Amino acid sequence: MVEKSILEGIRERRVLRIPVDFSPPPSDGFPPEFYIDPKTGKEWGIAPIMGRLMADDLEVRLECIDMPWPDHVSALLSGKVDILPKHVNTPKRALQVEFANGRFMLYRVTALIQEKQLISEKEDLNQEGKIISVWYGSSIKEIIKKEFPLATIKEFKFPWIEVQEGRADACLTDSVTKVFLKKHSGLKLMRDKKGKLIIFSREYAQLGIKPSDQRFLSWINNWYQYHEAQGTINCWCNIWWESFMADRS
Repeated sequence: MVEKSILEGIRERRVLRIPVDFSPPPSDGFPPEFYIDPKTGKEWGIAPIMGRLMADDLEVRLECIDMPWPDHVSALLSGKVDILPKHVNTPKRALQVEFANGRFMLYRVTALIQEKQLISEKEDLNQEGKIISVWYGSSIKEIIKKEFPLATIKEFKFPWIEVQEGRADACLTDSVTKVFLKKHSGLKLMRDKKGKLIIFSREYAQLGIKPSDQRFLSWINNWYQYHEAQGTINCWCNIWWESFMADRS
């Protein structure tokens, strides 16, 4: 018996389920990934925007399921959600998840340090006793292991607080907004001695589904190609997203 495609299940259920981990809105300094719009009360951000666009094209309703970020992949694999709307496609993560071809927004992995710190080289942090904080469940942890093998990694819900309060020497993150830097004047982005922003990695967010569902993957790839040609992807994932970012280079 041929197993039913997730695409068929979505159409029959008339609901597309995506995982989110709601944060405060961009006005509080958070990236516009998934939040409740204070003006409308609706789910908003890149994940709900892309999810709602896809749901509309499937002629179904979007359901945003709020859960901790580290649980998103397991929720996909267990069938609690249908798609990952904005995960970074890394070789390690691709062993678990089937990623669509199209790209959403570009993430630039940078380091937040205290304003008073005189850190301008990687080796300033790649030392025993140095602590680097990171968002819990983030694939950035693998970048830290590669770039700073001697340092200690610690995961937190809000990792920059550890730097602010002196419990960590740096925070590696991938989407620092202009509002964030204004609201956290004691922090700055790490730059080299010439003042150039140091970027440790560039990665794209992509749509991910449970492996081995070729019918669903083909539809998603077709969906992406259509909206790329329409300019929808560029409008939201490049122009809109980048308008918030302080680390644009």
